[in-house]
Amino acid sequence: MNLTLFIVVLVIGLITLGTLFIPKTTQTTVEIRFDAPIDAVWEVYTDFESQPSWRSDVVSVQLSEDQQSWTETLKKSKMTIHFQIVEKSPPNRLIMKSEAAGRFEGRYIAEFRQEGKETVGIFTEEATTHGVFSKVMRFLFFNSHKFIEEYAAESKVEMKRREADQSHKKT
Repeated sequence: MNLTLFIVVLVIGLITLGTLFIPKTTQTTVEIRFDAPIDAVWEVYTDFESQPSWRSDVVSVQLSEDQQSWTETLKKSKMTIHFQIVEKSPPNRLIMKSEAAGRFEGRYIAEFRQEGKETVGIFTEEATTHGVFSKVMRFLFFNSHKFIEEYAAESKVEMKRREADQSHKKT
């Protein structure tokens, strides 16, 4: 019995100690190139209402009347995330803050610049988790770098689709 209690206390202690080394706030910055003009990239990245049709993990988006904030519901986690635009300087800079029911809050910065026929996007995600459980879950199951890259990949497909639609309308 004493050995079992010792093992349980040891495991709990190790888990507690481990969570102390997981940062509460993380920041990830990724640079991505788009084979599209800056206005096309801006249009897709700021068309929040259409995202359920092209983002694989978004079930729904409910836009506020002023279109400065919205709520996304995700498929896999069933999580609801609230977003609000903090700064919008078309077509170069978008800053949003986010919050998910006491689990985390964050800030997302998207900066765009035209380089020849390409657009360069620099995306920074800052996230602060609340509570030990959320901190551990984010550390184990969420990769911000991968998320930013997947979002960009899906947005590139949407840009191509919109470009094809425009070509069809012209003919």
